[in-house]
Amino acid sequence: MSVGSYLRDTLLVWGALAVGDALVLFVLVAAGTNPYIVVLVAAALVAAAIAAGSVSYLRKRAFYQDLATAAEGDVEPRLVAEIVARPDFLEGALVYDALRAIAKAANDDEAAQRRQLVEYREYIETWVHEAKSPLAAAHLMLENLEDDARGAIDYDRLTAVGDELRRVEGYIEQALFYARSEAVDRDYLIRKYNLKELVNAALKANAPALIAAHVTPVERGLDYAVFTDEKWIEFILGQIVQNSVKYAAAERPTITFSGRLVDAGRATEAVELEIADNGCGVSEADLPRVFEKGFTGENGRTGKRSTGIGLYLVKRLCDKMGVSIAAASAPGAGFTVTLRFSTNKFQYFE
Repeated sequence: MSVGSYLRDTLLVWGALAVGDALVLFVLVAAGTNPYIVVLVAAALVAAAIAAGSVSYLRKRAFYQDLATAAEGDVEPRLVAEIVARPDFLEGALVYDALRAIAKAANDDEAAQRRQLVEYREYIETWVHEAKSPLAAAHLMLENLEDDARGAIDYDRLTAVGDELRRVEGYIEQALFYARSEAVDRDYLIRKYNLKELVNAALKANAPALIAAHVTPVERGLDYAVFTDEKWIEFILGQIVQNSVKYAAAERPTITFSGRLVDAGRATEAVELEIADNGCGVSEADLPRVFEKGFTGENGRTGKRSTGIGLYLVKRLCDKMGVSIAAASAPGAGFTVTLRFSTNKFQYFE
């Protein structure tokens, strides 16, 4: 709080003091008081007013400066009452007490929300693990039925049921990773893995979907070591594979995994994994929004049963692990996702 702003704020007070002083001096002059005494009284009144104003300004300056700093965004608003001393003037004390009450209410609400979030996350994880058991049992029973019905007319129907079960299993897995991505604590472990092995694991996990859609996987230059979390990156790759399968080309669909080392020898050195399909692609207008939550785009509105969650979750998990992700596409020219893994050893947690 500057002196100028303080004077402007107390202008009415200074005006009232000036009027009062003028009346006192007028009475003294009208009473025939010695001019020297009048001057002395006038000087005393001015000095007293300046002293009172200075003391008031110095008492309030620090408190209001702290409030001004908080208002500018340099301090977390809920912490203002913790870092500012309670002032000894009435209006400041009232403001301080109000800030403490507001901050306490906000912190209590946040703590309650955090508890609810943790409880909800734990419930989702428990539900997912419980739901996997009957699904696994259903898969086993279905496999037995398929063996008995192989060659029969109902075999194709049983295969379709298996595909739907795998789709449900994929959604359940997606829910699990969504819940984990909401956690405040780090729910992953970064270690060194072979890129080719990670890609093969993701392809194996999604083999039924690839076979059903007749998509041919192609691998090129994947003999690199990357720092990542095994389960999270396999889930990420699986989501990208499933997205490519969903929008696969009608003839000779392929999905190509290409690895390369970029910026070799520099501080920005990284391993890039490019995942490209030859499907229907994404329009120029939709491309910047493919990682937005719930965004399905033009292709997703044509009966592809798109939820707009898969790529959003991929981006969210990549951000958590420090993996850069980018998308490129053109209508009819396929869709490409590029993952960039830093080779910086500081990300290697044993």
